Amino acid sequence: MTVLGGSAAGVLAVAPSASAYPSPTVSFTGHGYGHGHGMGQWGALGYALAGTSYQSIVSHYYGGSALSGLTGAQEATNLRVDLTENDGNTVIVTSGSPFSVVGAISVPAHQAVLMFPIGGGRWNLSTGAGCAGPTWTPRGTYSNPTATPQSNPPTGDPNAATKALQLCQGGGNLTVRGTIEGTYNSLGAARTVNTLPLEQYVSAVVPNESPAGWGALGGAGPQAQPWGFQELEAQAVAVRSYAMAGLGSYGGYADTCDLVCQTYRGIRNESAISDLAVSDTSAEVMELPGGVVAATQYSASTGGYTNPGGFPAVPDTGDSVCVPGACNANHTWTTSITVATIDATWPQLGTLQAITVTGRNGDGDWGGRVTAMTLVGSNQNVSVTGDSFAGALGLKSNWFTVTSSLTSPAVAMAPTADGKGYWVAGSNGGIFSFGDAAFHGAADNLVLRHAVVGMASASDGKGYWLVASDGGVFAYGDAAFHGSAGNIVLNKPVVGMAATPDSKGYWLVASDGGIFAYGDAAFHGSAGSIVLNRPMVGMAATPDGKGYWLVASDGGIFAYGDARFSGSMGGRPLNQPIVGMTTVPQGGGYRLVAADGGIFSFGNAVFYGSTGSIVLAKPIVGMSSTSVGHGYWMVASDGGIFAFGDAHFYGSAAG
Repeated sequence: MTVLGGSAAGVLAVAPSASAYPSPTVSFTGHGYGHGHGMGQWGALGYALAGTSYQSIVSHYYGGSALSGLTGAQEATNLRVDLTENDGNTVIVTSGSPFSVVGAISVPAHQAVLMFPIGGGRWNLSTGAGCAGPTWTPRGTYSNPTATPQSNPPTGDPNAATKALQLCQGGGNLTVRGTIEGTYNSLGAARTVNTLPLEQYVSAVVPNESPAGWGALGGAGPQAQPWGFQELEAQAVAVRSYAMAGLGSYGGYADTCDLVCQTYRGIRNESAISDLAVSDTSAEVMELPGGVVAATQYSASTGGYTNPGGFPAVPDTGDSVCVPGACNANHTWTTSITVATIDATWPQLGTLQAITVTGRNGDGDWGGRVTAMTLVGSNQNVSVTGDSFAGALGLKSNWFTVTSSLTSPAVAMAPTADGKGYWVAGSNGGIFSFGDAAFHGAADNLVLRHAVVGMASASDGKGYWLVASDGGVFAYGDAAFHGSAGNIVLNKPVVGMAATPDSKGYWLVASDGGIFAYGDAAFHGSAGSIVLNRPMVGMAATPDGKGYWLVASDGGIFAYGDARFSGSMGGRPLNQPIVGMTTVPQGGGYRLVAADGGIFSFGNAVFYGSTGSIVLAKPIVGMSSTSVGHGYWMVASDGGIFAFGDAHFYGSAAG
């Protein structure tokens, strides 16, 4: 250890065990609602209202496919829909008109037939006065009995509710076009299947997926309809394509299902304007090369960028639509989950200590949707996907960031080695991790005699150090402890630190310019023996570790070793005092940051932007450079992060 030019009483500080999560709840900010694959319904509306045709809308979302027409035989397809809400139950059918079962049993209007499963593909049939019986007359045993209406009402028939079949249900009957069959799946479980023509199925689904009222939004558009009508037409194409792509794929006994596959509620919510959207796009589907109908997935809201999968990811600028009568509240959302809920969901954690996002898909805010994350616990860590995490906790999508607030003011930040994440440190030693920055521990579970004032990260991005104002050092992850000033009396408090390039040493700087060097950090000089105009507020090391700069609150620069002086703000008027500095990896330059976020660049350090012209909620307290030096982050005392140049925003502790 080398201590020169300065000198606080304290105790030797080594890494303690990680602490509990710093708040009783975990707060999230996210984008979108649903899986985000393919078309976003809100986005399609946004594009439609901006004057985009349905043909262009589906082409945008379903890249690699093209709008095409079904053949006559395909268009005549009858779809088999598993009415999953009746899975495993008896099948009771009624109608406002006479109907027949298996061609041999006639059922008068308003009466009912009961199909009771007895296994082996067989069903016992009985008839009664209505859905509730109360008495039933046996009518025989049949295989896969099918109820057929006297006449299947066409789309738009005002008397459809009277003519169509109804599946009897306690909460209200489900009225459907076509037939209702009692059948079994491959495991011998009873199933209820509704078979109806393709176009009638599409007419039933469209208004249950996109509100029919959207078709009345916007100014005059094509086809003598408002522009919002284009969204309904895009929805019709997506519904039809998705259904045709799934023919025969649903367990063999059906083609699709009523709720999870696409929202099918029989004739419920059908309307003239959605029926028109279906008829205007009749037989149109999206096809992949080779004439294969594309499985056109869609979801409510993509959040502004679709999720790659069957189709390429694309920006979805329409998703932020907000007009009278239709405003997407899911474009950006916030929610909070109690730590107790997370502990109960993954009991192997013990007690949650941190949440670290370790993978994102790269598309959009914060680096995109979460693909991998680690829950850090007192007993063990748990690795989960963004999908499984969102699903288990009921988050609206897998595109989110943790936005829980610090319990003490932020004092410093440090980036990971690849620049795809960063840590924010609070004055109480609390740590918040963002992007690929893994949580390795924090000091907020200790009783600190002196506040944390700075931090530095290891060169491999797998650890970090915190330093307190008494010079005590706290080492976490693979950041090794090389010594501290916590056991000596300092003339002035420590205000910051910097690590050597190989992470085998570090320097501490005090407000009087005194330097404390540890490990392989060589002492190159200090300002501890001179009278400063203003106190030191930070330091930065040269790329080779053979020198360093110190910066004072007036912007004065002091260069030592091979650190070259390239200019300073000393003696020049500042709106707010300087609070920190960073160098560029190439050397030969540095940047200073003021409390208002003003940036001052010297040497070959390029200016990429600042917050000097806006009103901040809280003052800036520090900054860090990206790994290639083409950008930087600033952190405010509330944990807010401001990213410029190639520095990406991965989340903040503000709020």
